[in-house]
Amino acid sequence: MASPNATNSSASANVEKAEFEAGLMARDHVRLSLSLDGDQIVSAHLRAVGCGELLNLVAAIRPQLRGNLGDLLLPEGSGHAVLLLREVLLKAQGRWSFPYQEEELCHCRAVPTKKVDEAIVSGCHTPEDVSRATRASTSCGTCRPDVNAIINYRLGRDSK
Repeated sequence: MASPNATNSSASANVEKAEFEAGLMARDHVRLSLSLDGDQIVSAHLRAVGCGELLNLVAAIRPQLRGNLGDLLLPEGSGHAVLLLREVLLKAQGRWSFPYQEEELCHCRAVPTKKVDEAIVSGCHTPEDVSRATRASTSCGTCRPDVNAIINYRLGRDSK
């Protein structure tokens, strides 16, 4: 489990500290700070800023942040709070693999990937909903498979 934010702790040569984040611009934000000895969670601090749904979910997950990092259960559902918390936990487990890497997803309409992803996290779970919210995939349609891939990944429908 490597992270660009990981550092070695001076208290123990085996303890690694790392932080992982996910959020919606000017809305909800989740940050997980971990101290790990191998894959074992030594300490975990899960913080969130946002709506009641996110704060309640974070409060429910906090007691489960112990034991083996790989054994943590991912929250289920399609609400934005679940999607953000799932992202943070997958990043911590080293399993976050966002399906589209370019900054701009829709070249015809100059729609950034981040805008499409935020629409999906906010509740646009069909390509048509994403198109209405962002204008992505409303011209030539070549980005539609990428929109579908992001929707499927966010909702846990992919095979990864």
